[in-house]
Amino acid sequence: MQTTSNRKWAVPLLCLVLGVAYLATFWIAGNPVWGVGPFAIMVGYGMVLLLGGRSEVIRTLRGQPSDEMWGSFSMRASLFSFYVLVLVLIGMAFYEIARGQDAQPYGLLCLVGGASYIGALIWHRFRS
Repeated sequence: MQTTSNRKWAVPLLCLVLGVAYLATFWIAGNPVWGVGPFAIMVGYGMVLLLGGRSEVIRTLRGQPSDEMWGSFSMRASLFSFYVLVLVLIGMAFYEIARGQDAQPYGLLCLVGGASYIGALIWHRFRS
């Protein structure tokens, strides 16, 4: 079982890894200066989470909800963000189609989101 200290570092370290990945990706593309912004954002977010203290919001963002209530808040916030993302993806697909462009990237993301939702629903149905 992980200790609270180990979990405190998990998401900030992931932010650092993702920041370095952004920087490396822009560097490979020949625009290393453009990678500095995303790197700074990811490292800054990780630092806020790491140094955020005992705030329940910060603890929940780090993956350490303090109790069932905060775990429920996190689950409802995730569901809300899923619905917003789906609406934006569908809207962008319609926008690209109306412009006569290829909407396939948005359609594929909608497919992945919908399939993962249905798969998780079936998984949890048979698991309980």
